[in-house]
Amino acid sequence: MNHCVIFALYTIFSISPDSITFGVYLNPYQASKKDFLEGIFRAAESGYINTIVVDLKSDYGYLCYETEIPQVKELKAFKRYIDLDYLIKRCEELNIKLIGRIVCFRDNYLAKYEDCAIRDSTGEIWYDKTGTAWVNPYNKKVRQYLISIIKELERKGIKSVALDYIRFPTDGDINRIRLNNAKGERYIPIIEFLKNLKDTTDIEIGVCIFGYAVWYDLKTEGQEVSRIAQVVDAIYPMLYPSHFHPSFRREISEYWRNYWIYFDSVEESFKKSPLNVKIIPFVQGFDLYCDRFDEDYIFSQIFGALNADADGVLIWHAANDYTTSLPCLARANNLIRYRYVQNILSIRRRVLLHQYQEIMPSLSLSLMKSQKKTQTIPSPDIRSDNPPSKRIRIKMIPDQILPW
Repeated sequence: MNHCVIFALYTIFSISPDSITFGVYLNPYQASKKDFLEGIFRAAESGYINTIVVDLKSDYGYLCYETEIPQVKELKAFKRYIDLDYLIKRCEELNIKLIGRIVCFRDNYLAKYEDCAIRDSTGEIWYDKTGTAWVNPYNKKVRQYLISIIKELERKGIKSVALDYIRFPTDGDINRIRLNNAKGERYIPIIEFLKNLKDTTDIEIGVCIFGYAVWYDLKTEGQEVSRIAQVVDAIYPMLYPSHFHPSFRREISEYWRNYWIYFDSVEESFKKSPLNVKIIPFVQGFDLYCDRFDEDYIFSQIFGALNADADGVLIWHAANDYTTSLPCLARANNLIRYRYVQNILSIRRRVLLHQYQEIMPSLSLSLMKSQKKTQTIPSPDIRSDNPPSKRIRIKMIPDQILPW
């Protein structure tokens, strides 16, 4: 095949920097403020982000926008926080991917409807340690309620959702839980719900999972990645270092522990998922259980994820303070673009070398010398291109030598 064709095919099928997700999470209160949103939009225009994840069904169960669903209105399970038409329009204008976060089985409102709630041993509604009720994933009414919400969002123009709390509860006195119609293992109703959703909508389906679920099947929660990945388009592992036991991926520095948590967990996620499923982890953008919270703390997570070929990263900060995170996303974006350009140039040089080596030996020799010289010049990003290999992890690179 002609070498120019090979080069053209490479540039078409290689991963473009613009296809990698760089995003942040927005809660409904901040997403209701147009001045705050304009700041987020400016960050997108500056190239820091290309995606936002916005609460459209909250942690307590209410919808965050004006809805037309009769059952939601009957339950008074909505608040007019977000101007959804405005948000969709602005994201389309700026080419920002808008992902609707949908909290599934944690719901104070639906729990009061008929037999939808998870109940305790006395028959009363069971509440977790925060005082929030949960609904029963085995109940088909619950699953149909969620599907009706997602179908409405699809009609309004939402093209992607991130399903959170898509599991059974774990916080609180779970020994008092009594489940009605509980037939089969706990992953079964979750998989059935995802299959029904996929059959009835064309929306991109993503699932937020515990970080530990990447490594172990969580039977109590009903989260088994290898099963979930078969029926979704994206997996969003919440790999926050604060949520892993200190002994997990223990390193001599916090920086490299963060790096390896993300690198190894993303690799493990890929092993358990079909090739077409995106792996986009959430990054800890908050200061829980960390020795030193700064840009390096955040960037170490992003760096590990991207070096494991993650399809992108999403930053989580409950209050949406991204002053520390946005510069890290800019650094990561620059790193990806630098590597992409270097790969393209390297392929182009090899194509030219093969193309002219028989026609013009002198030019071929010149190209070889030039290429050799280029390879001996230190890359401005040499530390980022050469993270420590797993074989020398224990020796480690000193903290002061950071990969940027």
